[in-house]
Amino acid sequence: MISNLGPIAAALISWIVFNAIGRPLLKFLDLRTEVRRTTILYDNVHARWTKRDDVRVSASDDEDTTPNNIERLQEAEQQYRDLGSQVRAFADTQSPTCVILRWLGYDIRKAAAGLIGLSNTVNTYGKTRAFHKQTIDEALRFLG
Repeated sequence: MISNLGPIAAALISWIVFNAIGRPLLKFLDLRTEVRRTTILYDNVHARWTKRDDVRVSASDDEDTTPNNIERLQEAEQQYRDLGSQVRAFADTQSPTCVILRWLGYDIRKAAAGLIGLSNTVNTYGKTRAFHKQTIDEALRFLG
């Protein structure tokens, strides 16, 4: 009976490690894939505004004001905010996994901030929108 304790203990430890780190790591990879899919999906959405000398002015392109584009802008804002909240919740609740991800070069909190920032600026062309896209790409290690 005692000889069976070694394999049982190893199985128990493996189960604990998988549930504490492995499963959240797989969830992160799925979430990262969803962020990438969404950024590609909405990358060509036209902003309604542009910033000139820190003043927001109309982008004044007929394509920017179509009902379809306005609807896509609203969808993009919602999707980026939703993903930002999911990534932030992951960062707040999966500390052991985030330590490993940080060691691998991912910055989960920075990615969440970039997604929420992008949800606030996707409707305006300018440096801020580009900054948030770059922040997401760097934090989640997307290579162009």
